[in-house]
Amino acid sequence: MKRILLSLITCLFLLAPTMSVYAHDDEQKIIHLMNGMFDTPENPLVVAPVVVKDDFAIAGWIQGERGGRALLKRKDGEWKIHLCAGDTLKEAHMLEHAGIEHQAANALAGLLATAEAGMDKSVLAKFSSFEGVMMVDESAGQSAHSHHGQTNQSGQSQ
Repeated sequence: MKRILLSLITCLFLLAPTMSVYAHDDEQKIIHLMNGMFDTPENPLVVAPVVVKDDFAIAGWIQGERGGRALLKRKDGEWKIHLCAGDTLKEAHMLEHAGIEHQAANALAGLLATAEAGMDKSVLAKFSSFEGVMMVDESAGQSAHSHHGQTNQSGQSQ
């Protein structure tokens, strides 16, 4: 029994750095995806923080004076932006409504709260400035982003 326990502990010890590398890799893939879609020399995009839980992630973004949060889903090994919103993506029940399982939604909301805890209030205010919820899919990517911050409370473009 001691041997099995020692083997398990050793295995976890050896895998822990690898698991961290995968999380970092997911963050980089998400930042790369979002920058590839929306970053321009005249209007640079800043993506941070990025938190990942299973096949879901939330990324805060700022572009000029606007900002918000993006909910991403991993499908077939690729990250895709599912929707953009503001503070509603901090709420576990909203994440559940978006299709995330209860425990994962709670965990993702917790990761986001921790990641944003030490951030500058002006950055958080930009994340909060996104009004409503805007659904994004592969065919709507660039056009949906061009309307960020221009939605009403029901998520309809103005």
